[in-house]
Amino acid sequence: MKNISAYGSRLAMIAAFAAAGAAPLAAQAAPNHHASAQCHNCGTVVSTHTYERAAERGSGLGAGGGAVVGGLLGNQVGSGNGRTLATIAGAVGGAYAGNRVERNMNKVTYTDVRVKMAAGGYRTFTEQGRPRFGNGERVRVQQGRLIRD
Repeated sequence: MKNISAYGSRLAMIAAFAAAGAAPLAAQAAPNHHASAQCHNCGTVVSTHTYERAAERGSGLGAGGGAVVGGLLGNQVGSGNGRTLATIAGAVGGAYAGNRVERNMNKVTYTDVRVKMAAGGYRTFTEQGRPRFGNGERVRVQQGRLIRD
């Protein structure tokens, strides 16, 4: 009888140690749903796309300079009414071309950042400039802007 009770107490002690040792492992293995549930504005960058856009408007310097150059070149063509029409056409064409050149010289770089949100779904944020975030990077939305998490 004494052997059975000693054997039982040893078995109970081994089970208690095993349960105590396994508890921290079980706690580590369990997913932390509270952290992701608390951060509805958190997410992970899934892609970035950088592109350039011409300036919306020119200052007028390009158009003015283009009109002068185009008018001078048009004035070299023909004689009489043909010369007048060529001068006008050259000025108009030069103004258009000068404006386009100026807008392209002042183009702006933008980056679209696509984020998979922790709460579900995807959002795309457009930022001016080169990419600040890489794929897989954790971010948070704060006042409509992305910041590192």
